[in-house]
This record gives sequence, C-alpha cells and structure tokens, in this order.
Amino acid sequence: AHAIAGPEPVGSAREPRVDAALIGYLPSPAHLARLARLPQAELPREQLRTLLFPDGRPRLLETLSTPLGRSGFVCVPLFADELAPGDALLGHTARGVDLAASFGARSVSLAGMIPSLTGYGFDVVRAVGTGEGAPAVTTGHAATVVSVVKTVHAALEATGQELGALTVAFVGLGSIGSSSLELLLGRAPAPPARLLLCDVPGSGPRLKEFAERLRERGLADAVDVLESDGGLPDAVYGARLIVAAVSGGGALLDVDRLEPGTTVVDDSFPHCFDTGRAVSRMDRARDVLVVGGGLLNAGTVERQVAEGLPAAAVAGYLAQPSIPDTIASCRLESLLHASGTTDLPLVRGTVDTATGRAYWAAAEATGTRAAPLHLLTRTVDGDMARQVPDRAVPPGRPDHLDRPGLPEQRFGSET
Repeated sequence: AHAIAGPEPVGSAREPRVDAALIGYLPSPAHLARLARLPQAELPREQLRTLLFPDGRPRLLETLSTPLGRSGFVCVPLFADELAPGDALLGHTARGVDLAASFGARSVSLAGMIPSLTGYGFDVVRAVGTGEGAPAVTTGHAATVVSVVKTVHAALEATGQELGALTVAFVGLGSIGSSSLELLLGRAPAPPARLLLCDVPGSGPRLKEFAERLRERGLADAVDVLESDGGLPDAVYGARLIVAAVSGGGALLDVDRLEPGTTVVDDSFPHCFDTGRAVSRMDRARDVLVVGGGLLNAGTVERQVAEGLPAAAVAGYLAQPSIPDTIASCRLESLLHASGTTDLPLVRGTVDTATGRAYWAAAEATGTRAAPLHLLTRTVDGDMARQVPDRAVPPGRPDHLDRPGLPEQRFGSET
C-alpha cells in the first residue's frame, strides 16, 4: 500500500527521512473553521477526510528541521471530536508508528488525547511490538510537564512575581497536572502562600492523599482540596496564579470572573476557556495574563509541507499563523530521545518525579526554553504582562470581587 497519496510511493528516492515523529490527529472541523475564519459548512468533515486521507490510512503532513534533528508529523485519519478508546484509534496509531518507522524515525511520541486513550502508551507498545526496527514509543507527557513549568516560570518573571507570595490553583490533577505541580514545587525556593487543588467530582479523596504527600515532602504548606461541578469553585477565581491541564476543553474557566491581576497558564487542548474573550480582555482591560503552556523553543526550526498533499491542503497549511521557532512539547520528547544527546527514560503511564527531573535536565542541557508567552498564535506584549500585578484590587476596596470562603465542595483544609 502507498502510505502517502501522490506520485511518489514510499521507498522512492524522494522518500522523506526523519529522526523522530509525532503521531497526531486533526482538530475538529469546527476548530478548523475558526482557525480559517470560515463557516463550518465550508469545511465538511468527510470531504476533508477524503481529501487528506484518500486511502483511509495515516499520512505524513509535515516535517520539522530542528537543532536536535528532523521530526515528522504523522496524522491519523481522525478529527479531535472523534477520538475514543478502542480498536479504531489504536489501529490508526499503530499504523502511524509503522509509517514513521518506514521514514527512519527512531522514536515516536503521541499527541493530545492519544496517550490517555491508549493506556498511556502501553497499548501502542503492545500493538507495534519492541522488536528490531521498531521505534521507541513515548507519550510526550514528560516534555509537556517541562513546558508547563517553564511557561509558569516565564509568566512569573514577566509579571515580576514570586511563587511563594501567591495563592496558586491547579485545575486538573491528572498525569500532566500533578506531575507539573510536583516539578514546579520541587524547583521553587519556597512553597506558595496557599495551594488549591481542583479536579472533577469524586476526586476529593485522591487529591487529599496527594496534598498530604506534598506536605510530607515539604513541597507545600497550606493546601485546600476542591471539586469542580459544572464550573470552577469560587475559591479558584481568588487565586493569583491558575494552572490548568484538563481534558475535553469547553468553557470550564470563565475569563470574565478572573480577578484583575490574575495569571493563567493553560495546557488544556483545546483551551478550557473562551479564547476570544481572553484575547479581548487582555487587549481591552490589560488586567489579566492568560497564556498557553504547551510550546517550547529549542532553537531555529524550519517547517516543510510533505510532498503529495493536495494543493488546497498545502495552501491552507501555509496560510496558518504560527509562532516562529517553537515546537509542541510532546513532539520535542521524541526528538530528545532520537538525538542521543541525553539518556532519558521512555514515558509510559504517569510521569514520576525522577522522570520529570530527568527531562528538565535534558531541556536545560539542550538549551530548550519556554516559548514566548502566547495564546493560540498571538504573543503577549511584555509591557502589558509587567502591568498585570498592578491591576490587582486589594480586599476592602469597593470594586474588589469578594470571594466567599472555600465552598461546600471543599474536603477540608490540608493545613
């Protein structure tokens, strides 16, 4: 079978060669339409699928040349709103890994929701095997944890704040959220003034155990546990720093309820708030900083569209705005492995403390740093970021948004 539609079959002299690859999927048609500023009806789902995947198989869409090597993006013939656990996603992902291997990839990482829907990488490894010639499979979550922490550091530096002086809320304490928090606290000179842990209904007992472990290790002092139920508890909106990593997207966080002076770092995909309202508030009021957390900068990069793509797809890809010299953190993880510059553990399952530290050290050793502060493809003005803390309204002033004490969802203060 031909893995890439077009005149050149796999194995030809013009076959692309890569060191690593990311297996991913397409944004939902609605998301694509918003990016293209088109009515959704002009991007019909099945027409797009047939255009890009005429044989119904994964396909190379682009390559990225970086100081660490060359990475390919292999896309499965699914949209984000179609992802579900089961044989369909696993089969497409395994075929994507095989295609990446045919291009020479020595390491492959998994994008977005694929890890959590495939047993955090274990199902993919079982499907493709570990024999000779099989690329190493890693989830991408450890590099993502590094990107979240580096982005938090960049946001604190840009706003002139210190973690130890702030009430900090972490929303979503799954694999990425909990590991990001541990790495952030482990590298902080002092714990936050107060820490709020918030996750889905029923997560309270798990979060209480997590909070106790943080206290026992000296990483946190005052910790409160909250549950979200359709929306975020009031106490979260009283935090000066909110870090979110939730699945499923949606408007969980209400941008209009953020207190002036608040900083938000969100690694959810799609974002867990209305990005249009966030951009509008930063442009208009300039009193909050709301940024994404999943990009890194590892030096100069050059993107190239794969050969054989339909002209319309190439034109659409080239028209997309992007932030120069940035790379998705999950994609960087497989490049770090393939480069051989560092001895890193493959990531399957959750990211433990030692693995998070190892990837932090690898990022430091390779000069990898946070991407410019940004939301979607818009970078944040440095002057605006510096002014955000000054916009905070002290309690007692008539225009202060009083937050009631921790709500009924609370499972008791861990202080």
